[in-house]
Amino acid sequence: MQNREAAQYVTETFQSVTTTLFASLKQIDILEQEGKVSNAEADAYCHNVIEPLEQMLNSVLSPIFDIHPDLNFKCCYCSSAEESEF
Repeated sequence: MQNREAAQYVTETFQSVTTTLFASLKQIDILEQEGKVSNAEADAYCHNVIEPLEQMLNSVLSPIFDIHPDLNFKCCYCSSAEESEF
């Protein structure tokens, strides 16, 4: 995405979606620990959220970050900047 304004909007949108999804994953983990959700359900949810999200982030954000590296953000679940590179 060549246009910086559009690239920034898309990046911010993905960051918001990622933050929301990881809050959901954290809540499911808590419910699993409380015995309200089975391990199988929690694992399936995690897998079904992470895999498509990772594919979308890679296909949409990687080209943006190649053009606008300063828009790269630290993802909400990574412990280091290196992990957040999509």
